[in-house]
Order: sequence, then C-alpha cells, then structure tokens
Amino acid sequence: MASTPGILTEWPWTPLGSFKHIILAPWVIESTYSFIYKGENERDLSNFLIFPLMLWRMLHNQIWISLSRYRTAKGNNRIVDKPIEFDQVDRERNWDDQILFNAIVFYFFNIVLPGGSHSPLWRTDGVILTALLHAGPVEFLYYWLHRALHHHYLYNRYHSHHHSSIATEPITSVIHPFAEHIAYFALFSIPLLTVLFTRTASIAAYAGYITYIDLMNNMGHCNFELIPKWIFTIFPPLKYFMYTPS
Repeated sequence: MASTPGILTEWPWTPLGSFKHIILAPWVIESTYSFIYKGENERDLSNFLIFPLMLWRMLHNQIWISLSRYRTAKGNNRIVDKPIEFDQVDRERNWDDQILFNAIVFYFFNIVLPGGSHSPLWRTDGVILTALLHAGPVEFLYYWLHRALHHHYLYNRYHSHHHSSIATEPITSVIHPFAEHIAYFALFSIPLLTVLFTRTASIAAYAGYITYIDLMNNMGHCNFELIPKWIFTIFPPLKYFMYTPS
C-alpha cells in the first residue's frame, strides 16, 4: 500500500479474493463456443486467443519468478544483498491483477472497436509500426510519466507502493495501484490502437508486443544481472532495445 493511498488504489475485484478470475468466464465461454461452433468464415481467432495469451503471460511471469528466487537463494551476484521478506511476498501476490485487467480490455477492444476482431496472424507493416511507435512516442511519454510518478504528490499516493520492495523480484515491475496501471495501459495502448485504426493489426503484433513488455519488465527488475556487460560493449545499440536491473 502506498504511503497515503489515493483514489482507485484497490482493484475492483479485490473483494473476490482468489475467485477474481471468474469475472472472465463469460468472455472465455463465449469466445470458445463461437470458435468451435461457428463456421470457418465467422470464427474470430484473435478473440479466441485472448485467454491463451493471458495464460501464457502468467506462465512467462512465473518462470521469471522461479528463476529469480532460485538465484536469490543461491546468493550469487545479487545486486541488493538482502533476502526477500515475507511482507514483500504477500504484497506482491496479486501480480496477476494487471493480466486480468488487460484481458478484460482486450475483450472490450475486440467487441467494440472497429477492426478489433478477425485480425490476421501476421502483418509486417503492423509489426514494424508497433515497434517504431514503442521506440518513439511511447518511450518518450513513459519517461515523463515515470518522472511524474516520482513527484511527491503522486509518489505518496501511488508509486511508493512499488518502491516498498527493496530486493526486487521480476514481478515487482507490475506491483502498482489500479490507477497507475490504468495510466500505464493507456500509454502502452498507443501502438495497439494505432495498428487497429490503421487496419494493420495482427495477432503477432499484439502478442509479441505484450510479451516484449513482460520480458523487459521481468528482466529489468531481477535482483541479478542476466545479460553480461560485454554484450553491450560489442553491440552498443542493444541498450536502446532492452534494459537491465543495473
């Protein structure tokens, strides 16, 4: 919890506890039923794959959590030489809330927005556009959003919750209040909505972009260095494509 919790700190489904995932049931059932029983021309693969993408993200994150805790237990090459406290584990146990939130918004995009359904598996122009938009305006705006979150007003009400974890784990990257995740999703939706409205969207662009963000978040919050420094010496432009814990 932040020092002085602001509005929209709690997730809407917090009262549901471990049963929170049930809120996705109507969309999952409908998309699965439609994909199985509708004709080939009516099937929407992009809608059907929202739930598998959600499961993939959970598995991806869990792999990083397990790797990080194994390395932390070994005690080799830790950046912050401190153990993970039980309070931190409890505070970060709701790391899948942001995946649940994203899945709900993706179902909304698919149903409501023009061009949100029946996306092809691959479109080269959409993939390139997604990468360029992330490297350009998204990274620029993210920098200033992060700066703003460190202003004492927003920091005390929201971002201090994230920085409560000293010896970070990969999943510390997504431990934020609900309001902060709304801001992050709005920012990272810029490439996704752009390819949607320009009719260049594809399943690969969406899944690849989300997986890339998860990968960078997880690797960037490990309490150890996975990428050796000499790689950046050999290929300096790599620093523009990824970031590391230190």
